[in-house]
Amino acid sequence: MPDTDDLAFARWQVATLTGRLRCLEDERDAAVRERDRSHEQVRALRRSRSYRIGRALVELARDPLRTGPSLAGRAARRLRRHPARPGRRRPAPVAVPARVYVAVGLSRSAAQALVRALRQRILVDADHLPVVVTDQPVLRGLQVPGVVLEYLPDPQTWSRHGTGSGWEALLAGRIAQLCRDHRAHRAVVIDPRDPPTLARLLDP
Repeated sequence: MPDTDDLAFARWQVATLTGRLRCLEDERDAAVRERDRSHEQVRALRRSRSYRIGRALVELARDPLRTGPSLAGRAARRLRRHPARPGRRRPAPVAVPARVYVAVGLSRSAAQALVRALRQRILVDADHLPVVVTDQPVLRGLQVPGVVLEYLPDPQTWSRHGTGSGWEALLAGRIAQLCRDHRAHRAVVIDPRDPPTLARLLDP
């Protein structure tokens, strides 16, 4: 029969997965809204005067004798009044993907060791932004370059608040929000009985 630690760790994993799924559903809904907005913009463009002028120019290029030279003259005058201004495009900065680490239930020393290992990990290979969810008070408000720390009250403290919602629901909601805010592509739960070392964090 699984012990209390196993059951708690399993609940944390389920809550983390639930939060990640909520984030993916939000991303899907946002993509649908963006698609609908793009379709509406295309429909508006097709109804616009500039689009009709462009279509007329295309027809003129296909059959200039039939379309007539007057149309080309009017279009050229419009272009002279509003000439295209070439601009220099700056390359968009490449965003580093985030990864959420759910590190709850760790002792003070283990939590500090994990943060140090993550800091060393990104110094060796800065392939992602670590976002650490911790219930360790010693890390609350701590600033670590290259690592985001998000404090969450531990289950015992949360239960004393009497809010009516379970701690796992709080965790799932926070994971979903962090995944949205940082565009995290992955969320992992750290086993407090066996936190990863730097060597394991570097192992793909």
